[in-house]
Amino acid sequence: MSSLVDINRRMFPRILLIACLLSMLTAKTLPIQQAVVHPPQVDPFYLRLFDEGLSAFNRGDFEEAFENLKIAAFGLLDEPDLLGEAFVYLTLSAYNLKKTDQVEHYLREISRFKLNNRIRGSRLPEKIKDQFARIQSSFKNSLTG
Repeated sequence: MSSLVDINRRMFPRILLIACLLSMLTAKTLPIQQAVVHPPQVDPFYLRLFDEGLSAFNRGDFEEAFENLKIAAFGLLDEPDLLGEAFVYLTLSAYNLKKTDQVEHYLREISRFKLNNRIRGSRLPEKIKDQFARIQSSFKNSLTG
């Protein structure tokens, strides 16, 4: 019986060490696993409206583009790249519709959301970026006061 007790006494520190190591490994991996954050998914409804707005813009139907993109932008608030693109097309649509107040509104929103750098580096066609830059430049004085 004493030999069994001796074995248990010798094994106890090893078992305790293994248990501690396992505990530490588990403690280190859980926060890492918990830190993985999945980006929010854009509701397909807003993506569809965004696409429909772009199609309408490309057809020259600025009124339909404006209405669709305005709703789409609401659903893109957590996606700054797409939000910047929507705001650019909203600005251009408003400009073509001679809705000066809306042009100014979306230029202010772009500034408020700090989207200018994203817009410059975006996938937008250069022609669209150039049109937007001209509008932004011509409205700069009225926006700054």
